[in-house]
Amino acid sequence: MNTMKVAIFAIVAATTALFGGPKSGPEVGAMVFAFEPTHVTGPDAGTDTCPVCKYGNTPAVQVWVHGDSASNVAKIVKVLEAKTAANPAGLKAFVVEVIDKSATKTTEKQLKGLAKSAAAKHVALTYVAKDNSAVSDYEINLGTQVKNTVFVYRNRKVIAKWVNLTADAKGTAALDAAVTKATK
Repeated sequence: MNTMKVAIFAIVAATTALFGGPKSGPEVGAMVFAFEPTHVTGPDAGTDTCPVCKYGNTPAVQVWVHGDSASNVAKIVKVLEAKTAANPAGLKAFVVEVIDKSATKTTEKQLKGLAKSAAAKHVALTYVAKDNSAVSDYEINLGTQVKNTVFVYRNRKVIAKWVNLTADAKGTAALDAAVTKATK
């Protein structure tokens, strides 16, 4: 490893230790904004509809994924599917896979498989390319230390956020509670 890489690694490690973990996505209190993912499944399948524009002030969840395990994402999708199915007019949920442009066909196949295995009808499974401006605008960290960035918002304002949400009992309970709060 050359000196520059060692220095960069040290800075990243020190920053992570100092501030309690990797940073990714908008902070609680920030406003969400327009972007156009490719919808593979869900209500807007086959389009590049902007979820923020179309659903306006409706409570919603965005799950940005880059390198997370399929099983963890599937568990998150199942939690969100149950919540959106119980309140389809009052909650929207979007999984946004961040990919290399060359992986669109593979990603579409994987997302369709995930929708089938998770019985997801209401949760939109979407993707954007790494160079899509939404990735930088939303400050999504594509480093290997970040597997997912999840945020819940209402009236376009972020009310809860996690970086590297683990879909275990504790993680899914926290997500469920935030979604419940957003829909009241």
